[in-house]
Amino acid sequence: MCNCDEVMVNDNPKKFVIIGSGPTALGAAYRLNELIEEGRISSSTEVTVLEKECEVGGLARSITDRRGFTWDLGVHVTGHSKYPKFTQIITQAVRQWNNVPRCVKAYMRHVIQDDDNVEINYVPYPVQDSIPYLPESIKQRCLKEISSISAISEAAKNFDEFTLKSFGETLQAIFIRPYNEKVWTVALNEMNCVWVENRIPKVSIEDLIRRCRLTREELDREENEKTKSMFRYPRGCRGIGEVWKIVASELPEKWFHFNTPAVKVGTKNRTVLLSDGRSVDYDYVISTIPIVELTRMASLCPTIRLRHSKVVLVGIGMRQPQPDFTEHLSWLYFPQPDIIFYRCTFMSNFNERLTPNAVLFWSVLVEIGMRSDETVDEPSIIECTIKG
Repeated sequence: MCNCDEVMVNDNPKKFVIIGSGPTALGAAYRLNELIEEGRISSSTEVTVLEKECEVGGLARSITDRRGFTWDLGVHVTGHSKYPKFTQIITQAVRQWNNVPRCVKAYMRHVIQDDDNVEINYVPYPVQDSIPYLPESIKQRCLKEISSISAISEAAKNFDEFTLKSFGETLQAIFIRPYNEKVWTVALNEMNCVWVENRIPKVSIEDLIRRCRLTREELDREENEKTKSMFRYPRGCRGIGEVWKIVASELPEKWFHFNTPAVKVGTKNRTVLLSDGRSVDYDYVISTIPIVELTRMASLCPTIRLRHSKVVLVGIGMRQPQPDFTEHLSWLYFPQPDIIFYRCTFMSNFNERLTPNAVLFWSVLVEIGMRSDETVDEPSIIECTIKG
């Protein structure tokens, strides 16, 4: 890896190879192009972007199927970013954006068990803030456990300990552990917790106690009166992937080499071997591919066995009318082990161009966590997804 800003003009122009063409790779290419245009690095600098697919975007691209439904590879939305340059570049690329109110809920049917009004089984996310929506006995147990959590305690040894120390046994058991095990596909005590800080919202016990005295109607009214956070989604685009295509179009076309997988990175002879037998020399290589792939291709740290999981996406297009309950939802979380997916996103709520005809159709995209060694049985996964 290199700091592009530190590569200054000299009589020996450098060769950069960027592996991948997702947003991170495009960011590196964009900055290199800026440095060339500013005269801070040589105009003879060579940049080669290697992409195994036929277009830019990587795992943030979008695919339109034969029926005319568009699917993002995962759920990619933008909001407030701590990187102003990122916001600047994508805003210049796409001038019009939908500001979508963030409305997220968790399915707690296994706890609330209301068969007469199914919508009651959904509570606002994060679940730790929705303890007042739960049955009285569970509500009181959660309050007691959270109240007894010490502000000063030993550092957690793993993610399981962290969630227990933060939210108590009951909340961990009914949502946090089952949901996260579906996402990560491993037991929580096998994960460290150094990544967690500032990612999982804590709770205010005083506010929880106050809200636990309210009725469901009062809770819903208070929730509806809250100022909703917003996220942005490109208006008029067939998916988030169009953003990256527009960004790439502002860079030299000759830099991009599609359908060109890299198969080996030579760290000693400074060459990248391609799948067709050709090779590309480099002074600097910028890799944006999964780190497990990079370690294999570059023969770096051969003894390291990095554990990872994979995500299977299933998109479902449906005819209107769309249920009223779902019209303003962003996505839903599902902790139940007997439901194959952990998240269901209402894609057609983001943008009117993600279905063949917004008047006639709507769409959802579900995400399913799987271990890296699990076999993907498409017919079975689709059947289980439809059953819910």
